[in-house]
Amino acid sequence: MTPFELTEAEQLLWKAFPHGAQVDLGGSRAGPPPVIRAAVIAALLLGAAPAEPGSAAGIRLRGASVTGPLELTGGTVTRPLVCEDCLFDAELSLADSSVRTVRILGSQLPGMDGTRLRLDGILDLAGSTIAGCVRLEHASVRGQLRMRAAHAGAGTEAVAATGLTVDGDVDCSRMHARGGISFRAATVTSTLDLTGARITSPGGRALVLSYATIGGKLECRDLAVDGETRANNCRVTAHLSMSAARLGNPAGVAFFAGGLDVGGGAFFSDGFSARGEFRLIGAHLAANLTLAGGTFDNPGGVAVNLERAVAGSVIGDGLTCRGRLSMVGARVSGDISLERAVLESGGGTYALNAERAQVDGTLVLQEAKARGEVNLRSIKVGERLLLRQAELRNPAQTALRLSRAQVTSDVFCNELTANGRLKLAGAVIGGSVSLKGATLANTAGTAVDAASLQAQELIMRPAVPVDGVVDLRDATIGVLRDDPATWPGRLLLDGLTYRALEPLLTAGQRLRWITRDPDGYQPQPYEQLAAYYSALGQPAEGRDVLYARERAQRQGKGLAARSWSMLQDITVGYGYRPRRALGWFGFLLAIGSAVFSAAPPSALQAGAAPHFNGIIYTLDLMLPVVNFGQRYAFNPGGPEQWLSYFFIAAGWTLATTVAAGAARVLQRG
Repeated sequence: MTPFELTEAEQLLWKAFPHGAQVDLGGSRAGPPPVIRAAVIAALLLGAAPAEPGSAAGIRLRGASVTGPLELTGGTVTRPLVCEDCLFDAELSLADSSVRTVRILGSQLPGMDGTRLRLDGILDLAGSTIAGCVRLEHASVRGQLRMRAAHAGAGTEAVAATGLTVDGDVDCSRMHARGGISFRAATVTSTLDLTGARITSPGGRALVLSYATIGGKLECRDLAVDGETRANNCRVTAHLSMSAARLGNPAGVAFFAGGLDVGGGAFFSDGFSARGEFRLIGAHLAANLTLAGGTFDNPGGVAVNLERAVAGSVIGDGLTCRGRLSMVGARVSGDISLERAVLESGGGTYALNAERAQVDGTLVLQEAKARGEVNLRSIKVGERLLLRQAELRNPAQTALRLSRAQVTSDVFCNELTANGRLKLAGAVIGGSVSLKGATLANTAGTAVDAASLQAQELIMRPAVPVDGVVDLRDATIGVLRDDPATWPGRLLLDGLTYRALEPLLTAGQRLRWITRDPDGYQPQPYEQLAAYYSALGQPAEGRDVLYARERAQRQGKGLAARSWSMLQDITVGYGYRPRRALGWFGFLLAIGSAVFSAAPPSALQAGAAPHFNGIIYTLDLMLPVVNFGQRYAFNPGGPEQWLSYFFIAAGWTLATTVAAGAARVLQRG
C-alpha cells in the first residue's frame, strides 16, 4: 500500500502516524464520518510506515468510520492503537497477536477477538458498545484491562475471558452486558472492579468467576445480575464487596461460591439482595462475612447455604431470609450475630439449621424472628448464646433445638417468645440458662424439654406459667431458680438433681411443686428434695417430704398393701411421726385403765395374785415383751375379756408399725 492509494482521511492518518499525532475527523464536515479502511490501520501498525526519529509513533484516531476487518491476528505490533468515537463495521481481531496499548473508547464495533492475545500496556474499551462478544480467552495483559461503562453482548456471551491473566487492574465498573461474563480461571494481580455493572443472562450463567485468582479486591458494589453468579473456588487476596448488589436467579442458584477463599472481609450487606439460593458451601473467609441488612429469597428451599464454611465472624444483623439459613458444620472463630434477623422458612421446616456448627465466640439471636425450627443441635459455642426478646414460632413442633449443644458460658433467653417446643435435652451449659420473663407455649405436648440438661444455673421464671409440659428428668442443675407463681401445670422431675433451690420454700410448698408430674408418683424427686433439706440443716422439712413420699406411694399399691400402709400412716406416720404412736398408746392406756379400774378382773389364784392396778394391767396387755406380772394373774370375763384381746392386738400392731417405721428411717439414713 502506497500513499497514492489512500483517501484524504487515510493520508492524514498516514502522515500523523510516524510522530503519533492525533487525527480528529469528527465534525470536520457535514454528513457521515470520514471512512478509513481497517487495512490502512493494520498496515501502519505492522510497519508500513517508519517512525519519525525522536517521536513515539502510533495511531490516535477520533471520529472515523472504520470499514473492513481490522486483522492483526498473529502479528507483532509495537505501536499503540487509540480510537475514540469511531464506528467499526467489522470485528477487531487480535488473536494470537503481540501488541502494545489498545484503546477503543466510546466507539461501536461488532466484536473483538483477543484469544491468546499478548498485550503490554492497557486494553481499554471504556464507553464502547460491542454488539457481540469480547473474547479474551487465555490472553495476557501486562497493565490494565478497562471496560468501564462499556456495553457488550447480544444475549449470549458478552465477555469470554477464561484463563485471562492481567498483571494489574480489571475495571468493568458500570459495564452493561447482555449475555454472560466469564472470568473463569482468570488471574488478576490487583483489583477486579464490577461496581455498578449490569449483567443480563436470564436462567443462564451471567457472571462466572470460578477458579479465578484475584490478588487484590473484588469490588461488586451495586452490581445487578439477572442469572446465575458463580465464584466457586475463587480466591480473593483482599476483601470482596457486594454491598447493595442485586443477584437474581429465582429458578435456581443466585450466587454459587462453594470453596470461595477470601483473605479479607466478604460483604453482602447494605441492601444486598439475592433471589434464588445464596451458596457458600465450604467457603474459607479469613475475616468477617457480613450479611447485615441483606435480603435472601428462596421460599421453600435453602436461601443461604453456609454449610462447612469457615469464617472469622458472621455478621447478619437485620438480614431477611425467606427460606432456610443453613450453617451445618460451619466453623466460626469469632462471633455469629443475627440480631433482629427475620428467618421465614415456614412452619414445619428449618428456619435456621446450624447443627454441628462451632462458634468460638458468642452466638447472638437477640430480637430475631424465626418462623420454622431453629436447629442448634450439637452446636459448640465458646462463649454465650443470646436469645433475648427473640420470637420463635413453629406451632406443635420444635421451635428451638439445643439438644446435646455445648455452651461454655451462658444461654440467655430472657423475654423469649417460643410457640413450639424448646428442646434442651442433653445440652451442657457451663453457666446459666435463663428463661426469665419468657413466654413458652406448646399446649398439646412438651413446651420445655430439658431432660439430661447440665447447667450451673437454671432460671425458670417465665412471664406467665408455661403452657405445656416442662421436662427436667435426669437434669443436673447447680442452682434452680423458679417462682411459685409461674410453676407449670405439668412438670417432670424424675432424676433431677440440684444443689440449691431458690427461693427457699417450706417442704409443704415444694411438695406442691414435685406433685405436678402427669405420669404420677415418682420416688426420686422426693428423695432429692429430702436430701436437699437435710443438707441445709432442716431435717424436719426432710422428714415431711419423705412422709409425703410414703403417702403418695400408697396410691399405687394393692388393697392389702394399701391397708397396711394406711395403718402405718395412722399409727406412726411411717416412722416419720413417732409422736403419733405415743398419742395412740396414751389414748388406749387411758381407756383401758379407766375400764379395768372400774371393773377389775377376777384373780386366777385368790390370795396369790398381786394387788390389781388398772394402769399397770393395761400396760402389761399392750407391751408385747415386757411382763409386769399383771396379765397372767387376772382373768377378765365378759366384755372386758374381749377388750383385753383388743389391747393385746393393738400393742402388737403399734410395736410392729413402730419397728417398720424405725427400720425405714434407718434405711434412709
